[in-house]
Amino acid sequence: MTDPDSEDALARFFAAERAEDGDRADLALLDAFEAVPRRVPSVALSERLMRTALVPQLPPKRAVSERTVVAGVIAAALGMTLMPVGVVVALFVLDAARIVSWIARACVWLTDWLNAGVSIWTLLARSGGAIGHAANSPIGSVALTVTLVVASMALLALNRYLPTERS
Repeated sequence: MTDPDSEDALARFFAAERAEDGDRADLALLDAFEAVPRRVPSVALSERLMRTALVPQLPPKRAVSERTVVAGVIAAALGMTLMPVGVVVALFVLDAARIVSWIARACVWLTDWLNAGVSIWTLLARSGGAIGHAANSPIGSVALTVTLVVASMALLALNRYLPTERS
């Protein structure tokens, strides 16, 4: 079931290779490739592949749930953005040692609360999944970008106005 033209082209290719004539071998190999019959897939195969490639339409999600998650992410980002500013203001207004003591006590309290009945890995997995879901939405990613820009500007302002540390 081989084509005589392709066999002839292959014979010319092998003869040119034995004679170490590269140009003639290249032309013979090109002729051999052109003599190979082309197979075209059937229309039924193409249609079946196109049906397989279609993505099924998912039912629309409830917008209320997404809005709640987005509002929570915005509130958390706003809180994380304003918390350092509040701590710096409190350090200037109140006694700095008392503020540091409160922060340390809050960290110890949070750690005790987590150890009392919540697995840290489960908490991280759930909160990470929720944050990832919220950040994956267009509104969530815009909110995160805006809060990152605001936090970066606050850090630049603090870096410029606070005195540098001396060793």
